Amino acid sequence: MQDWWYGIEHEILDCVRTCRDVTPAELARKLRMSEAGVNSLLAMMAAEGKIQIRAVGAVPDHVSAC
Repeated sequence: MQDWWYGIEHEILDCVRTCRDVTPAELARKLRMSEAGVNSLLAMMAAEGKIQIRAVGAVPDHVSAC
């Protein structure tokens, strides 16, 4: 794995261990990355079993009855 990825992966892991429930937007701000980029990294880390993605929520103005 490339060195740049190793550093970012460890920053993400440190943050989720410290903050527990953190949003991709919060991680993006901390890492100075786009939210889409962070989402991509989180998906790869989840696929590798390094993190768990445990919650999904609707944006308030897009909520509909199920």
